[in-house]
Amino acid sequence: MGNSYDVVIAGGGHNGLIAACYLAKAGQSVCVLERNDIIGGGVMTRENTLPGFKHDLHSIAHTMIQANPLILNDELGLKSKYGLEYVNPDKMTAVVFDDGDVLEFHTGMEETAASIAKISPRDGEAYRKFNETVFAALDMLVMGMFSIPPTPGMQAAMMDASPQGRELMRLQSISSWDLICEWFEHPKIRIALARYASEAMTNPFDNGTGFGFYIILPYMHRYGSGIPVGGSWALMDALGKCFADHGGEVRVNSTIKEFKIEGDKATGVILEDGTEITAKTGVISTLHVKQVFPHMVQGTELPDMFQHHIDTLKLADFQPFVIQLALKEEPKYKVGPMVDDYFWVERSHSDVEEFQQAFRDLEYGYPKRDFAAYVGQHRVDPSRVPEGKSAMHIYAFAPYNLKDGGPEKWDEIGAEVAQGFIEDMRKFTTNMGDDNILGMEFHTPLDLERHDTSMIGADIGHLGLFSWQLGGMRPVPGYAQYKSPIDKLYLSGSCTHPGGGVTGGPGRNVAQVVLEDLGIDFDELIG
Repeated sequence: MGNSYDVVIAGGGHNGLIAACYLAKAGQSVCVLERNDIIGGGVMTRENTLPGFKHDLHSIAHTMIQANPLILNDELGLKSKYGLEYVNPDKMTAVVFDDGDVLEFHTGMEETAASIAKISPRDGEAYRKFNETVFAALDMLVMGMFSIPPTPGMQAAMMDASPQGRELMRLQSISSWDLICEWFEHPKIRIALARYASEAMTNPFDNGTGFGFYIILPYMHRYGSGIPVGGSWALMDALGKCFADHGGEVRVNSTIKEFKIEGDKATGVILEDGTEITAKTGVISTLHVKQVFPHMVQGTELPDMFQHHIDTLKLADFQPFVIQLALKEEPKYKVGPMVDDYFWVERSHSDVEEFQQAFRDLEYGYPKRDFAAYVGQHRVDPSRVPEGKSAMHIYAFAPYNLKDGGPEKWDEIGAEVAQGFIEDMRKFTTNMGDDNILGMEFHTPLDLERHDTSMIGADIGHLGLFSWQLGGMRPVPGYAQYKSPIDKLYLSGSCTHPGGGVTGGPGRNVAQVVLEDLGIDFDELIG
């Protein structure tokens, strides 16, 4: 096919491949360019400790994509034709408080409410009522996630037209903590729920984060947690097969230097080695918008305030620190065998002041070890480990920009911090000595950024999920409908609505925009 296509897509993460599949299915010639030696981006699985142990580097659960019509309706046949499979563990999260109490989160809402009631009967009933309230609005929210967002003014008018909409406007302005406190009274319940809210990588005590708590648990109860069988990369494997079947081409080890602009129109890309690849229909960027503007469109005149808005985008409050362990046998937790079957086991504070201070310390650059979860994907997907063996994925929060030395300091202290997390885990278990650890690899926030350069500042969602960076404001006002100021340069990826994580929304949504510009009916395509 040479170096000329209808559509060129910058970035081979899941959103890029999703857009590519829809467009290729519509008859467009599509080329996906990826700087790494394999597609995947934040959806990556590797045997990086020992052969046979499949470890997820970034995403470990594909919860948000479960409601995407791509998966829910199997629009591309990823499940029925290409072998993609998800499992939903009944026992999702066991929260072990520092005084020994345990709170259990199940995929089932009633089971979770019952566990909450053991600590606080009133909060158990409140949890049922809260979820029922969100369930009433969830269909509307899901439809909005997987559609082109309206402009901020139109969105405000639409939300103002109903009591439910006005409530959504209010909760987007307040903090997750304040919303939690409106519904729940026991400190431990509040802490555990705020910890769930913090999975958006935002401080739950800050205003503008309320939506992060509002949706996450009801969404899981309705659609499942979505653990990919075979590893996170199983999604990319299915997308890659689908794309190839529709004639698409992927080029790995292809780093884009700049976008090719002729007049006021994007006509292709220029790689670092000087190769020019042209696009007749358009170019889709799934890169971080801070990478693109202005560095990759040099000499292009941009609208007033556009670059200022790009420059002042706020990244997430903290970042991941990941440790992957290949184990001889299953970990045994001191709290007892009641947590052994849980997919996710985490240590938790019992004191609200300590809990809140730990988040502030992270924001100020102190590498605290307060937030660590011990994840066992193999408990619901035995294909992840050799028979008779075990594994652990330690997922923790850390600052990217360290107080003393900045991000570069991670190269100096990363091993020491990783060992600290290991020692904490050993205090929490009875059998995690050196004889049980067969292999280990750790990734600091700086390591994660180096793997995926679109995760600027190791922000796994590209931009913080704050109220002013959601919906019709993402990435910036006036350009949230997947079009940039440059004609035929489309924007997608985690910088765009509905945001980071494995949602697939940006990929599916941008495909709809491109096809609409081509006069191709999307509903007929998927019908």
